[in-house]
Order: sequence, then structure tokens, then C-alpha cells
Amino acid sequence: MKCWKPEDFEQKSLNGTDFSSTEMKHHLAGCEFCRNTYAEWMEEQESLMQLLYPDVLPASFTEGVMQSISSEAEIFKDSILTANETKLHQARRFQKRWKLAAVVAVLIVFISTATFFSVPTLADMVRSFFAGNNADIGLLKAQELGLVQHPNIKVTDKGYLLKIDEAVADSTRVVVALQLFGPDGKHDRNNITFDDKNYIFIKDEKGNKVGEMYDYGSTVDFYYMIAFFPEPIKTDRLTIEGKIQELGKPGTHIPTVPGNWDFKFDVDLKEANKLTHVIPLQGEYTSPDGLSVNLKSLTRMVQGVRLEFDTQLSEEALKRSPEELRKEQKLAFHFEDLEGNEIHSVNSRKMPRTDSVMTSSKIAGNKPGLMHWSYTFKYLPTDSPYMFILDGYSIAEIDGTSVEFNPLKLKEKPIKLEWQKDQLELKDFTVENPPDTNGDAPESSLQITGELWNEFGFDKWALKTLDNIEFISQPRGGMSIGGNTWKDGKMVMEGGVQTKPFEFRFPALNPIPDKLTLVRTVIGKRYTNTDWRLELFEKKNGQ
Repeated sequence: MKCWKPEDFEQKSLNGTDFSSTEMKHHLAGCEFCRNTYAEWMEEQESLMQLLYPDVLPASFTEGVMQSISSEAEIFKDSILTANETKLHQARRFQKRWKLAAVVAVLIVFISTATFFSVPTLADMVRSFFAGNNADIGLLKAQELGLVQHPNIKVTDKGYLLKIDEAVADSTRVVVALQLFGPDGKHDRNNITFDDKNYIFIKDEKGNKVGEMYDYGSTVDFYYMIAFFPEPIKTDRLTIEGKIQELGKPGTHIPTVPGNWDFKFDVDLKEANKLTHVIPLQGEYTSPDGLSVNLKSLTRMVQGVRLEFDTQLSEEALKRSPEELRKEQKLAFHFEDLEGNEIHSVNSRKMPRTDSVMTSSKIAGNKPGLMHWSYTFKYLPTDSPYMFILDGYSIAEIDGTSVEFNPLKLKEKPIKLEWQKDQLELKDFTVENPPDTNGDAPESSLQITGELWNEFGFDKWALKTLDNIEFISQPRGGMSIGGNTWKDGKMVMEGGVQTKPFEFRFPALNPIPDKLTLVRTVIGKRYTNTDWRLELFEKKNGQ
């Protein structure tokens, strides 16, 4: 898609454009110009409405004017909402449009009465979970069920105001919208660094720490603080305890300001816990190469759905992955509706793709090769059947494949390799000096290009000299995904700094010998010869 100008964002917003669309997200992620333009436009809207709506009520404000205007505003809002109550997804889409467009209409009502009063400004709306594209499906569901809590936190020190107006919590996660206003009254999104001086803990009813919140980012409108629970939390109340002792960013142009903006409030989980349900699952499959998968349950919570299953390796598979290697596993699967449309995927190399995983965990079982898995998704369908499809898996296995080469001649005569579906080319061998090293000492650099079929994250590579001295590699560079189906994707090696290709770094060999051996001691073997599709449907009571 082409880049937008500020006036384009204005027009698109009034036309109801969804900035959370896949196309828009991909464009904003890769286009710094549009990200900056979008942020500038949002700040411009915010500044405009701050001028129009002062936060302090005028002395002449009367209860009669408030009731009159509030009634007109409610009639306006209710008339629109009533016309859009036919379908839930239409209401959600309308809600995003109304947050911007309704401000204009309500402004006309306010001006007609020649009175200004304290109402949510556009800036306040923007700083809500439920404005723009801030809210995901879990937050929207919590809003629909009336589970958004308003702690009304306001802490002021050194002229800075910290506010928390919205919090959403269940056994899946806690989300808090934190705002900071400077002495000039303007919103400041870049003045808190969460570290050992600034943090937000989550505690259960017994005072045990069960989580720590971090800034999720994704919005310039407030600090999007979030914490995920690796397992559904079992408590009726959580305490959110924040310690904010310093503003600013040391070492930057933003000066530090010491102070005290600590806060503490409780969130009630009783109603959310009543809506948590465990659905037993039945489904088992064994792959041709010895991995068995056994689905166990779905736990449906307000803000997420937790899938649990076990995997077990056969005796033959265990021989290929001795000791700790057998714990290095990765599964790839996805969900589709019955028409073949993707719902979301896990560890897929297909692009584009939809990914709604919030948390995941894998824990070794009480016997060799047994693993307990859990994934928490933002949602899964409740009113229609859908398919669970196993796309493949990767596991660390003993390898030992090697190649001998002359590092002094690589640049003139690169070596091409094809190892278990991985296509590599050894391009050059150099000695690099600080600061272009991982430390203060020189390093040898083996430069590589290629496409990897197997799981590079589980690989272990070594370099051996003629006198059998072995050096473990330190990878340097990046990987990108190349693939358009569920099973054929590869990882493409990309360069690091100074436009070099992907590198294996080793302690410096000086002088460079004329013979070295590159060995892959462990391979992250990828298997896609799986064939398992299982229909899932959560039956309601009485069905």
C-alpha cells in the first residue's frame, strides 16, 4: 500500500478505516514515515481537543446545563447504537468509528448550548483501551461483560500526574492503561522507563508475587501495561502495586526527575472466575518418526483460551535425541474454520499469517520424552466447529555432518553445501577487531548465506583445527521467513552489521590456517510428514 499524509489519516478515520487491519499493521511495521505521520496526527487531534475541552469545570457550571446536555448526548449516542445492534461484529466496528465521529457531533450539541463542561476529551478517548485499534478481542469481551474496572488512581509529584482509569483482569492476564501528564498538562508517553526503580508487581490474596507488568507498547496514547499468567491464576482478588521513583531516561536528552508516584489498588476476579470453564478434549496422533500428541483440555477464560496437550517420543526417537536434547522441541500447528480460512497459527513459516498466542510453556514430564504443553490464545470460536491441524515439529538431534575447507580461499571459491535440506554457502573467512566484536578481543568470522529448512535455534556448530582444537560458534545476524504454505517454509539467513552476510563468530585464529573443519554437532531436525486434522466443537449445555 502507498504511504499516507496527515490529511489522509484524518479522512480515513472519518470514513471508518480500521487501522488494525493486517495490511495496515504490516505497512506501519515496515514504514517509519507512516508511523511517524500517524503519531503526529494523533498528537494533533489530542492537542486540538485539549484546547476545546478544559479539564477544570468553569465556575458558572450548573447542574441543569449538565443534565440538559448529557441528555442530548445520550439521545444521540443511543440512537446510533440502537441502529447498529443487529450484529456483534458490526457493533464493534461501529464503536471504533463513533469514538472519533461522535466527538464532532457532541461538540455541535455543546456549542449550541454555549456552555463547555467536563466530558471525556478526544485525548481521553484515545487513551482508552476501547478507542482506535487499541482493544483486542479479549478486552472487547471484558467490556461487553462489564468487567472493566476503574481504579481512579491519581498521583501527583514534582508537577507530574500519573493516572490509571482502566484495568482489566482475569485468570489469563492483567492489562492496565497508565497515563502520565507533565507540568504543562500534556500527555507524556516517553518519560517512564520500567527497571529496578520503576516497576509494577501483581500479588495474589496471600501477598505472593504472581507477575510483573511490562510496557506492551503498540500505542503512543498511554502506557499499555500488561502481564500474562503462564497458568490460570486461582484467586478472587489481585493487588496491583506500582513503584515509580524516577522519570526521564538516563543518558538521553530527557532529564531524570526523582519523585514518588507509587500506587496500589485491588482488582476483583470473582465475576471473571465464574466465566472460566474447562472443556475436556479427546484426540491422539502418532507421527511416522515417533512423536505422539495427546490433546487434553481447553480452558476458556474471559480474555483468552488455554489449550493443553502432551507429547511423547518413541524409543527410536529418544535414541536420536539423548539426554537434554529431547527437551528441545518446537511444534507447528494452526486452526482453520470448516471453509479452510485461517483462524491463527503457531510457529508457522507461512507468510502472511495470523498469530494470537499470548503465552506458551513446555515442561518436561516424569518420564523420558514426555512433555506437557500449553498455549493461551486471544480467542477460539465458541459457536461453530473448527479444525486443529498439526503442521509439523522440530527436535534437537545428534548430527555430526562436517565439511573441510581452506579459509584463505573462500572468498575466491565459495563452498556450496546441502545438508539435510539446508542450503548453505560459505562465503569468506576474516578476522574482525573491536568494536565490531562481541567483546574486547579480535574474533574470526565465517560468513555464510543460505536457506535453512531445519530449526536453526536448536543447532550447535563448531570449528575444528588440524590439531583437533574445537571452537563453539556464536551466530551473528538475522533470519527471515520464506514460505507461502503451512509446510514448505524456510528461514533465510540475513546479514548483521556493516552489510556482512550472516556470520559464525569464533575466537580469533591468527594466523589463519589453511585447513579448518566446520561441524554441525546438533541439528534442530524439522519434520513435516505429519497428517492430522481434528475437528473441535465446544458443545453447549443440553446439546
